[in-house]
Amino acid sequence: MNILVVQGHPDPESFTRNNAMHYYRYAKSKGHTVNLLDLSKNNFDPVLRYGYRKHMKDEEYIKNVQRLIKESDHISFFFPIWWAAEPSILKGLVDRTLTPHFSYIYMKSGAHKQLLNGKTADIFSSSHGPQILYKIYGNVFSRWKHLILGYCGIKLKHCYDLGKMDSRIDSLKRRNSYINKCSHTLDNIR
Repeated sequence: MNILVVQGHPDPESFTRNNAMHYYRYAKSKGHTVNLLDLSKNNFDPVLRYGYRKHMKDEEYIKNVQRLIKESDHISFFFPIWWAAEPSILKGLVDRTLTPHFSYIYMKSGAHKQLLNGKTADIFSSSHGPQILYKIYGNVFSRWKHLILGYCGIKLKHCYDLGKMDSRIDSLKRRNSYINKCSHTLDNIR
């Protein structure tokens, strides 16, 4: 299987990046073809400066990301939840890559056609707040499932969040268990 790992934390020393890198290595050990987008290392302008009215000058990076998305069967996103959403660098990647005529097109009827059908995705996040907050006040996973990935035709399979980071219940054992849980979702992928 061709897997794309999107590491969406801007800090190269973060728990999120460690989780993504463990997953990346585990996927390779299982024989998958794996590509990595590490947003803590990549340098691109995440601001969609003109909306979709015109293209920006630095399209080479974006075209490469779109190629990786197109070639992938499965995409795994790793990011922290900040203010009930993903970090701005990841939001910028979404804005710049999941564009009209690449991931969807509008029809004259007013409906849209999904262009990334047949792909699957997982989301692995971490947060300081308890998971129950997202269920009560709105869920970042629901937004990704229906309004981002689903809008383009990508089916979301797993959504895991390690809540209460840096709280009294947080521990190295708990974090390592979560990292293993994330990577072992690959055991059922073909």
